[in-house]
Amino acid sequence: MEEPQGEAARPPRHLAARRSHAVLRGVAIAAVAVLATAGGVSYGLARHFQNNVDTQDVDWLKHPQHTAAAKAKAATPEDQAAGNALNILVLGSDWRGGSNDTVVKDQGAQGNAQRSDTAMVLHVSADRKRVEVVSIPRDSIVDIPACQLDSKNTASTNASSGDMFNNAFAYGWDVAKQHGWNDSKAFGAAAACTWQTVESLTGIELDDYVVLDFAGFTGMIDALGGVDVCVPEHVDSKKAGHLVLDAGWQNLDGKTAIKWARARYDIADGSDIARIGRQQALVGSVVNKFFAQNYLTSAPRMLSFVDAVTKSLHTSSDIGSIGYMTGLGFSLRHLDMSNVTFRTVPFYYYPVDSAHRGKVGWQTDRAAALWAKVAADKPIGDTASTASSKPTASRTASSGTTTTTAPTKKPAAATPKRVVTGMDSDPLAAGDLPTTAAQCDAAITAASQG
Repeated sequence: MEEPQGEAARPPRHLAARRSHAVLRGVAIAAVAVLATAGGVSYGLARHFQNNVDTQDVDWLKHPQHTAAAKAKAATPEDQAAGNALNILVLGSDWRGGSNDTVVKDQGAQGNAQRSDTAMVLHVSADRKRVEVVSIPRDSIVDIPACQLDSKNTASTNASSGDMFNNAFAYGWDVAKQHGWNDSKAFGAAAACTWQTVESLTGIELDDYVVLDFAGFTGMIDALGGVDVCVPEHVDSKKAGHLVLDAGWQNLDGKTAIKWARARYDIADGSDIARIGRQQALVGSVVNKFFAQNYLTSAPRMLSFVDAVTKSLHTSSDIGSIGYMTGLGFSLRHLDMSNVTFRTVPFYYYPVDSAHRGKVGWQTDRAAALWAKVAADKPIGDTASTASSKPTASRTASSGTTTTTAPTKKPAAATPKRVVTGMDSDPLAAGDLPTTAAQCDAAITAASQG
């Protein structure tokens, strides 16, 4: 089908009727990026943090050159992937098991089901000067391949065409549970199916995965002493645990921040895409606060933060290793916040009269250009500038039909500080965000006049 353009690509308000329990898109990004910078702990503390993390060996999913490079440097305290770009799959789980039912109190309705309402690819450049985060909308309609779930292929999922992207995680979890696997191994299976789906859709090669849950998010925010966000408008959302916030500069504790991360229907246009933008801004604010408080030179703060983060991480074995993360963190110690950049896969909305009403498809040319830059370790920038000046025919991943992408002008340069509502088409950098109440007020005023 043709990709809708202009007014047709906007989300219908009434399609926001279905409740979502989406955890913060990209909270795990902050966990990875900040945990990576928290190197230099003592051996005894490193062992303590290591025991916090639930890891699964997924080397069988990796391409041979990736594992060989890491193992060759494993005996040194340096960055074990030095000289190589990294692509880390970051997932947020809405699981109510474990300690999560103390944060989101609806386990009776949710049961032991798993969904991946958070999905991002974190790209760390080979020169360690850029961290780029690409959000994948959970409602993307895609082809999910048949997935191998362990190294011996004792369990696998079936392929599924024209399916919602976040079902890949659920399929891996469900099949693992059908085989009697424990929660730890089931997390690995769920991540493995999402991993294979992302590689199939994008053509990039992944190196590791991280899954973070509700409890991990709240603990991380509370260990920071709350996080400062710029709220663009008054919020009164009953469906987000009755979240009430005034517009302006707000400090949110962990439980309030997770309500803000989940809020959808009573803010902006009520779409999941708008929520992605706010959540990316929240992650950027977490990173900004971490570095502003200089956790890297304040041992008590850093240790409290790392302890909170690691208690709720499910990871692949490399990135779950404190030694691996310490080396990566040391190589990122001079990272400039203006080079921590967020984007969302270019998308379009399916029309209301289609079978996928309210869901999104990927703009094939622009999405391909974005993933090609990630694969080539080039700054993601604005993919619209790489598109042809004339409409270009291409094939969709989900249906195989021919689509047409209209030419898109490069957006104007971003203002110094921005209030992000999720509808911006240009990349967001952590350095674009307000860091004071005055900057927040100025950004809200500018947004209202724009």
